[in-house]
Formats: sequence, C-alpha cells, structure tokens
Amino acid sequence: MELQITDIFTVLQINQQHKLGFFEAHQHDLYEVVCISEGTLTLTIDFQTYQLKKNTVYLIKPGQIHQWSKNDFPNNCIGYIFHFSKEFLPSYEMVNKLFKNNSLPIIELPSSTIENIHRLINMIQKEDIKISELNAYLFGSILEYILKFKKSTTNLYYKDLRIYLLIDLIEQNFKKEKSALFYANHFELTTKRLNELTKKYLNKTLSSLIIDRNIVEIKRKLSHSNLSLKEISEYLEFNDTSHFSKFFKKHTSSTPLEFRNVQIVQ
Repeated sequence: MELQITDIFTVLQINQQHKLGFFEAHQHDLYEVVCISEGTLTLTIDFQTYQLKKNTVYLIKPGQIHQWSKNDFPNNCIGYIFHFSKEFLPSYEMVNKLFKNNSLPIIELPSSTIENIHRLINMIQKEDIKISELNAYLFGSILEYILKFKKSTTNLYYKDLRIYLLIDLIEQNFKKEKSALFYANHFELTTKRLNELTKKYLNKTLSSLIIDRNIVEIKRKLSHSNLSLKEISEYLEFNDTSHFSKFFKKHTSSTPLEFRNVQIVQ
C-alpha cells in the first residue's frame, strides 16, 4: 500500500485506541519521525525488523517500505508521528544529518528530552495554521533534540566527512555503478583505504554497502511494484535477467520469484 500524503507537515497522535492504516507494508515520499513515549512497537523498515520501546524515536526516509505490527495494539503504545517534506524546514542541513547515513534508524532519548519534545508538540497542536514559520521553528527544535542524541551515539560517523559523502554517492549511483573502484576513484583513494574507512565507521566493506543498497531496491520493486524481472533488471542496469537473478540469490539465498511469492502470501 502506498500512502498518498499531500501535506508537507502533519502530526498524528497514536495510542491503543488509534489503529492506523500502517499495518500493511507501505511507502510514501515524505520523511517520517515517530516518537514512542509509552509501550512497545515492532517495526519493519526495508525488510529489517526493529524493536522499539519507551522513549525511542525512529526515522524513515522517503521511499522506504515500512510496516507496524498489529500485535502491538492494544499494548499501550502511545506516541506521535510526524510526516514532513524537506521544503517545510528553513534548512535542509538538519534533515541530511538525521536521515542520510547508514546507521540504525532508532535513537534512544532520556525521559527529560521526551518531556521537552512533548511540550513542543503541544505548542504545535495549538497553532491554528498548520503550515507556518512558527511550526517549522518548533519542529526544527524537536529535530535538534533528536540530532543531539544521535550524534552522541554515532559520534565516529561525523568525524570524517567522506563517509557522509560516500553514502550519498552510493545513493545517487548504486544502479549504474556497482564497482567499488568507481567510489574509491571519486575520493582519489585506493579501494583498500576506502574499505578501511567504511569498516571503521560503518562496520561494513565498501562492496557490502553497494550490494546492500541494490538488494534493498530489488526487494522494494519485487514487493511493491508489478514490474517484471526483466524490467527490474533493466531499471537496476544489470547486464541481463540471468545476471540479476544470480546476484539476488547469491546475497539473499532465494530467487527473485521466490521472494516475490512470499511477499504476496504475507
């Protein structure tokens, strides 16, 4: 299911009575921030399952497929969901720092910070005009709180700008450029040296980062599009369907059709 969200900024409170239409796997073209203040939540993002608990925030980028577990309701799961477009905030830099990296999308916050966020949410909800400079400022303050604690748990990431640039470079080129050499040449480094950096900061090899991004995209297309294997293969610029299928099976242990059939059954 693909949600059609037209507002550039929305706030929704969730609780045990409010059963959302998010129990089906879905995606949209906005950024999403969910703040859990009570209870627990099981969330699947791009086919990876995460367990959320009290005082945690999770981040979802545009295009990511995500799904909530029905088993968490009614389980006193209380919190807030924010959807917003990058145009809503005066500065896009904060969004980049929060969302454009390969770290876990879950951030734990102290109770005092959650309380401060709730105060800001109350101020936003009192605003008569949803899309306003004041709301952008208030929501920006919420993101600043989250970013502060994201930095404290992923401080190594910010010590080398090349890692940030590499993740962005892979995002822009993963379909066409599947060779580690392309990315190493971009930074005028050897593949060995760039591998050392990715292992240090992301605990993955450069090749793994490229492969993982392609696999996620293949899974998205297999589960949320009617494209044929040939069309998906061409979209991701594989030499042919056979190469595409072998690549997928090598890294997932199932064929593209097997994966698609499992998603249909679910």
